[in-house]
Amino acid sequence: MLDPSPSIISIVLFGAALLVLVLDRVRSQGSLPPSLRYLGALFGLLALADWFSFSVAIWIMAFFAFLALREYFSLLDLRLEDRWAILAAYLAIPFMVYFIFIDWYGLFIISIPVYVFLVIPFLAALGGGEGKGIVYSIGALDFGLFLFVYCMGHLGYLAFFSVRMTLLLVMSVAVCDLLCRFLPLRNPVIRFLTGAIIVCAGAWALSPWTGIPPWHSLALGLIIPFMVQAGHFTLRAIESDLGVRPDALEPGRGLVLDSLKAYLFSAPIVFHYLRWFLGWGDILR
Repeated sequence: MLDPSPSIISIVLFGAALLVLVLDRVRSQGSLPPSLRYLGALFGLLALADWFSFSVAIWIMAFFAFLALREYFSLLDLRLEDRWAILAAYLAIPFMVYFIFIDWYGLFIISIPVYVFLVIPFLAALGGGEGKGIVYSIGALDFGLFLFVYCMGHLGYLAFFSVRMTLLLVMSVAVCDLLCRFLPLRNPVIRFLTGAIIVCAGAWALSPWTGIPPWHSLALGLIIPFMVQAGHFTLRAIESDLGVRPDALEPGRGLVLDSLKAYLFSAPIVFHYLRWFLGWGDILR
């Protein structure tokens, strides 16, 4: 673990997250975006994890991955015969968490894109039926596992090494996410530059607290805004195909997916960037 003891910054961040959640409960209709509910919960629980242990953070990631996967499946037109494959998809979450918890990087990195991706088609075929629609089911199940479990799992593995680096990622993604949603910056280049300036400044200032060298903090300030925009662009198309309406978001009808979509592209990229340049590759064997 790279985290030092809890600091006043963690306390301030937890207080900010708690304030967001309180405002969400007492807000008037439409005064706060509903995605802030999940952002505040994720942020506050990670701040608590900085006080206690990594175990708190990793099960937080597992819970959010489960919520996203469940909502995604509820939006799909899956067959009754896919029930065993769906069960295997849910069971992949605790197995992935276990590999992170025991620091088995080699199996974590191939567990879903190799083994689970082979088990899902087998169980879908084992479910019986005439086979009609099985190709759609396999593709939809494997894609959901990759995006909402595997990519979120990288956020959990980052927390294994530093909850504070994970908090920096969440903060940076939140800033870029808000720029994408609520500021009248239609030009993606201007939106990227605005996000990059804010994230670079914040990451540089918090470098002594996170343990990320300053120049790498600046690099992340360029990577994160780009990946957040890529995630928004991609998930917007997916949500449209699933029938999710941005003006009618609610739990079970796209709210969780919409709240987490900014993290799905940025989490694995940031994790592997830090793993490579901070020498974690020598640790993760």
